[in-house]
Amino acid sequence: MTTIEQPHADRSPAARAPARAAWRERLAAAVRRFVLATLAGLVLAGMVHIVAILLIPSLSERDAGTAYMALGAGGRAELVTPAAVGLPALRDADPAAVTAVCSYDLSAGPMRVVARAGTLPLGLSLHRRGGGVVYAITDRAAIRGVLEFVVMTEEQLDQRLARDEDGETTRELRVVSDTMQGLIVARVLAKLPSDRAEAEATATGVACGLAD
Repeated sequence: MTTIEQPHADRSPAARAPARAAWRERLAAAVRRFVLATLAGLVLAGMVHIVAILLIPSLSERDAGTAYMALGAGGRAELVTPAAVGLPALRDADPAAVTAVCSYDLSAGPMRVVARAGTLPLGLSLHRRGGGVVYAITDRAAIRGVLEFVVMTEEQLDQRLARDEDGETTRELRVVSDTMQGLIVARVLAKLPSDRAEAEATATGVACGLAD
């Protein structure tokens, strides 16, 4: 029987060179694609960052805190539900609740807030400029049907305490705000559609003006 000897594969360096060259080319192409994708992502991120910075002044003027700062200048809380023209709507607003807002600016001195409780549930909350609730109270704390407190800064509190006579017990409820500006938010629950008018009257009846 005649045996035919198969030729052995050529494993010389010269034979392996084309395979290595093709592998390097594929690796180089993958690196180029990765670098281009990275650069494109960095450029896009930079553009988004620049646009966001340019939009900050415009967006900051549309937040609720800034938009509502013009309310209550007449010494009474003003309705924001249903949404007033030109003002942003409240998020997650209870359709059964009537909301009124009175802004404050303590640079002119402490502010006194007075609300008369009625037959409908009433709540008052103090919101600092930039967000966050500083204080909240409900009509359950009313004395003879009246909720009353004075909003002031820490420095104004110290001045007020210095003016108090020694040994005198003041009944004034004092609330310290850590920002000069903020909002007093009054919410009244209208249990029935027929209660809507009374709820609006109670909410807008909240007085907010400079304290004595």
